Amino acid sequence: MKKIILKIVLGILTAIAIMALGFYFFLFLNPLDIYQSNLLKWIPIFIGAIATFCGGILNKNTPIKFLPLLFVPFCIFDLFSFFYVPFIFVLLLIGILVLMLTRNSIRKTHKVLSSLVILGIFFFFLFSQPLILLRADSEFDDQGKLTNANVLWNFDKDKVLTFPNHIVYDEEGTEFDLKNIKDDTYLITFWATWCPPCMQEKPELEKLKKELYKNTEIKFIDISFDSDIDKWKQFIKGKKPMGIQLISKKEKLTRRLLQISAIPMHYIVNPDGIYKEYESFEQAQKALKKLSVQK
Repeated sequence: MKKIILKIVLGILTAIAIMALGFYFFLFLNPLDIYQSNLLKWIPIFIGAIATFCGGILNKNTPIKFLPLLFVPFCIFDLFSFFYVPFIFVLLLIGILVLMLTRNSIRKTHKVLSSLVILGIFFFFLFSQPLILLRADSEFDDQGKLTNANVLWNFDKDKVLTFPNHIVYDEEGTEFDLKNIKDDTYLITFWATWCPPCMQEKPELEKLKKELYKNTEIKFIDISFDSDIDKWKQFIKGKKPMGIQLISKKEKLTRRLLQISAIPMHYIVNPDGIYKEYESFEQAQKALKKLSVQK
């Protein structure tokens, strides 16, 4: 029994170490300068598969009833905002299939099928998101488009971007569906009170709101990522920002749905509900002012 416990603990620690190193390599070192690497789903799939395989090899003869403990390291995905429904089920499925590859009791045919499913899932997520390598001269133009970057593939480049059905909340706790943002031009800003760049940008955002408030066809929505709702409400009450004030109670899911790698992040939505994203407030401001002149 002691040997079993020792192997399980060693497998857990090994998997945690591999996951930590993997995320450090891809998200922090990022030697390839992968654009928005923290949003690419194939990275946690790749890291999780290797980590689980190593933990499984160390426990290839451990009784099956103890193997669920090898999924404890998956909690580390929460640190990097990948532990959310439904993606966590994909990670768990990968983990189960990988463990099958390490078991001596599993037939070779089943191992081959498991390998094919693992590869199929990996390549599906690999190509379902753009893979872009940044260069020293990469930048965003006035339309919020990344220029001077090496696009290895981007099968969504011609895709019309609209907000999905996703619920956020106002100060009273009333639901607001992002899908309903249309019929006017909107500047949507994602922010948080704990975000220094957001707070630094707030005065300029409010200045822009006052400058364009007479244009009834342009509206502003600020969506907070604060986990402390009371702190958010205190800020709203004290500063009285213009526009609609909302908060996301599922930050990780909101980030994933809208591919938000960092805040503040800005979206200009046209009356048809089609949006463009802007990492720079200055670029968003210029684009919105041009629209205001046109109107």
